[in-house]
Amino acid sequence: RDPSETMASYAFSRVELAVRCTGLVNLDRFSKSDPMCVLFSKKQGMWTEEGRTEVIRDNLNPKFAKTFVLPYHFEEEQPLKLGVYDVDSPSRDLKKHDFIGEAEFSMASVVVAGKEFVMNLTRPGHSSVRGKAHLTAEEVEESKSDVEFLIRGSNLDKKDFFGKSDPYLEISRGREDNSFILVFRTEVLKNTLNPRWKPFTISGQKLCNGDYDRPLKFTVWDWDKNDTPDLIGHATSSLRALLGDEKAGLDAVAALELIEPAIRAKKGRKYKNSGVLQFLKCKTIVVPTFMDFVRGGCAMSLMVAIDFTASNGDPRLPSSLHYCHPYQPNEYVQAIQSVGNVLAPYDADQRFPAWGFGAKVPPAHRVSHCFPLNCNPNSPEVYGAQGIMDAYLYSLGQVQLHGPTIFSQILSSAVHHVRSNIVTQRNQQYHILLIITDGVINDMQDAIDRIVEASDIPLSIVIVGVGGADFKMMVRSYWDFYCF
Repeated sequence: RDPSETMASYAFSRVELAVRCTGLVNLDRFSKSDPMCVLFSKKQGMWTEEGRTEVIRDNLNPKFAKTFVLPYHFEEEQPLKLGVYDVDSPSRDLKKHDFIGEAEFSMASVVVAGKEFVMNLTRPGHSSVRGKAHLTAEEVEESKSDVEFLIRGSNLDKKDFFGKSDPYLEISRGREDNSFILVFRTEVLKNTLNPRWKPFTISGQKLCNGDYDRPLKFTVWDWDKNDTPDLIGHATSSLRALLGDEKAGLDAVAALELIEPAIRAKKGRKYKNSGVLQFLKCKTIVVPTFMDFVRGGCAMSLMVAIDFTASNGDPRLPSSLHYCHPYQPNEYVQAIQSVGNVLAPYDADQRFPAWGFGAKVPPAHRVSHCFPLNCNPNSPEVYGAQGIMDAYLYSLGQVQLHGPTIFSQILSSAVHHVRSNIVTQRNQQYHILLIITDGVINDMQDAIDRIVEASDIPLSIVIVGVGGADFKMMVRSYWDFYCF
């Protein structure tokens, strides 16, 4: 193989970072801290958040199941920063949580570390260590399969003095150095020796990095609110063993005995097990990629909605966001071109519904929060990406900018358009609504209600903000909606 091809594939691989912490300082008075890790990358001199782990309650030595998958560029430095917070509320605002500590590092330092890369967590300007962060890196192998599980335990060991046990299950995957990293954790089921955890699905990449023969460790713990969990037992298998292999004549493993090494060593031959894990369901499902959908005939249909409220400024003045400069496209034009030129080739008939909102529209000159850009009330569709541009410029000369900024009517029209197109296996369509606006909307709750009503149809909504308005409230409101 050409060495340059090998270097190219290595330089543009994806890396999964797994995190655990030890010895974190306790910031809670009557319990232990509830830690969460946040990963940042430095881009153009600014720290940008890449993702967050789950929150682990009352634990100063947490192992996080949520990992971070990042592109690995061999030729770049890729500065990263890991921050650890004691979470005190459901808020996404990190300032509302207690800061434990942070550490800066590079992607390369984790990749070359081998088994584990360990960092001291400190506060900026202070040298005292507030815990340690342990990171492991592994190259991601693409997998097009998810794995569905339904697992229950039976006859687990009793660990609680005044009750039974409060069991939860952890799944870890093996690494080349014979260590294991956590990939999934179930919910805690209180006071039972025969738990049946909720069904769950894990991607094949997350579970075993696409390697069906990789060792998987299943560990059951007894949860304790104010103490470290007690080990009930663990068992090791592989995805291939759990699924079975008809060609190789291997039957699927239906149950695994849980072993607690300390109890087995104490009881000797009298020891049988500490319970049994029963796999009521373990099956793989193929997850189609974007290319699979496109090759299968799925058409991508674009819809566009443009903000014509007065806050954009008089289109005749250079200060307006709608001002048509002879040599430089305005931000609305840039957004239309950027999205339209990308999606247009995936739409067979090249007909795109295009609306405007927030303007007085002739002939009645009444405020409309959803009008066709081509001024044709019977058919808002235009032909091709250039048709969207032409309709936008035409409408700009016909309407009077007004307000307020209302999304709900645009959303209702888009949903009606999608529902009017019957989607079948032979007629697959996915719709994207692009809303371009210059400010915070005035009917946020109504807009969210429309989105909830449309959750069962093949529709994505992309909102592009233009100009210098503060969009924090919009981002916060939509984040609260998605969390809900």
